[in-house]
Amino acid sequence: MLPDSRLPAFLRSFWIGARETARRMIGVPDYAAYLRHAHEHHPGAAPLTYAQFFARAQSARYRGAGMRW
Repeated sequence: MLPDSRLPAFLRSFWIGARETARRMIGVPDYAAYLRHAHEHHPGAAPLTYAQFFARAQSARYRGAGMRW
């Protein structure tokens, strides 16, 4: 058992990891990772807004004609 002083930090870390894993499993793009990449590799360019980023990710994921069954 962890000491009480470390328990909240442990639970927070666990929750963040579980949330990121679930998002990756269902295909939700990681905006924070995109922002880190944009600032490191494209310092002069303005990053996309979350709405622009999400729309771009959705169109890349679901491009193509018709529904997929």
